[in-house]
Parts: sequence; structure tokens; C-alpha cells
Amino acid sequence: RAHGNRRLFLDDVFVAHLLAFFNPAIRSLRTLEDFSQTEQARRHLSTPKLCRSTLSDFHRLADPGRLRPMLDALRAELGRRRAGGVGPDDGLGDLLRRALAVDGTFLPACAQVAWAVRSGKGPDGGRHRARLDFEVAVGDGLPEVIAVPEPGQSEADAAIGRIEAGQVRLYDRGSDSFALIDAHYDDRPGGPTPRAHFVIRFRPPGRNTPALAEASDRPLGPEDHAAGVVSDRVGAFHASRRAKHQVRDVPLREVVVERVEDGVTTTIRLITNLLDVPAAAVAELYRHRWRV
Repeated sequence: RAHGNRRLFLDDVFVAHLLAFFNPAIRSLRTLEDFSQTEQARRHLSTPKLCRSTLSDFHRLADPGRLRPMLDALRAELGRRRAGGVGPDDGLGDLLRRALAVDGTFLPACAQVAWAVRSGKGPDGGRHRARLDFEVAVGDGLPEVIAVPEPGQSEADAAIGRIEAGQVRLYDRGSDSFALIDAHYDDRPGGPTPRAHFVIRFRPPGRNTPALAEASDRPLGPEDHAAGVVSDRVGAFHASRRAKHQVRDVPLREVVVERVEDGVTTTIRLITNLLDVPAAAVAELYRHRWRV
């Protein structure tokens, strides 16, 4: 319901939340309202009081995208202060600065609490779980997205709506879907064109995982061998007629990496549309996915 006397601006809300972030005692709209009337808070606010009802309305109506220029400026300043960044000023360094590590994390505790409150019973051994989706900028380790997906929404489907042009997105096996691959392309008169790049870990080819068709091998160099790359091929995915989604006819690259830890060899199959970088760079990009 609209209020005729509602006048609250983004800068005051942003400053108030910053002040609350560094004060562990402020954890509700009521305590934030009380704090806004203190001498310490009024030094930084243009309004004499942040009413909790008005602040609640603000949270529903405000566009968080308006904070993006401010966050970009702060991130740029952080980058200038960091010595060396994530890598040298070469092709890999640029990819890492544009890379986002994407993952979904299941949290059983909060779902068990919500279930217990509704049912009046205790938790049932961990069957109830809630997922949070994270996207972390590899370059500075800062989270870009922390989102609660829609009920029943897969990690891949949730990620589709967050793809932006120019990104390099790093996914684990929970996101290996044709629909997600297609979402990284724009339709153009000359054919599909990548608007964003990706590196996705796929399961080995099998009954439910496609093989790379019409593949041609690429030669490996010393840097590739040093990164554990054992195979580098370019081909395409051809979906079966029973598949829910038919993948576009676009060139895809398969980079297979072997890593040995404690005497155990792990084979990692990576699918990417980064066709013009060394295979070692693809392997290094996926290694940074674990920053999430």
C-alpha cells in the first residue's frame, strides 16, 4: 500500500545498510530504525529517521541494479590496489578477470528448520534441503550472485537467466545441459554467435552423456602437458531424438585433463566454446572454478 508521506532515497538506505553491516547488534528493521535516530547514524544520513515500514516498502520497490555503477567503481578501485591481480596481463589473465565460478550449494539445516516449524515435528535425517546458487568473480573473489532458485528449478535453468555478454562462466557437472550451452549464443544472420563463453565439466560419454561427434584432434604443446591435458578435440554435440532439448550446431571443444593427487588419478572432461586459447588455459580456468 502506497504512503503519501513516503520520501526515502537510495543513498540513505545504502549508507544505513553499510553501517548495519559493521554492527552485529543491528539485525532487523526495528533495530535499524532505532539506530537511524542515534547521533552516530545521523552524521551520515539526510533523514532524521528510517521508519521500518517505509524501509520495508523500499526493499520491495527499489531496483538493486542502480547500485551496480557504485559496486563497479569499488571493484575497480580494489583491482588497482591489488598487486599483481589474478595473473599476468595476457590472454589468460583477461579470461580470469572476466570469469565467474558458478555453483549451487545445498543447505539442509535451514530447510529442516522450516519443515519443523510447519509440521511441528523434528528433522527427518536430512531429507529436506534448500539450495543457494552462487556466482563468484574469479578475479577478486567477490560474490556477484547469491540467489534462491524457484521450486524445482535446476542449477542449469537458474544460470540461464543470469548470463551476460562478455562473461566467461565456469560450471561443474550439475550444469551439463544443452539448454545452458545454447543460452550462451545469440541468433544472427550468419549463424549463432557466442555472446558469452563457458567451461563446463561433463561426465564421460555414455548413455546419458553425449560424445563429441565429428571431432578432430588438436596438437598438444609442452604447457598443455604440464597442465595435465591429455586430449584436445573440436567437434559438435548431436542430441538424440528423445532429448528434451536439441543443441545448436555450433563448434565445441573437449579438453580432457588428468590430475594425480595422493596417488589417485582423476579424469576431468571439459566442454567449452573457447576455441582460440591454449588447452592449458582451459584447464587453468576450470581450476579457478573451485574459488566458489
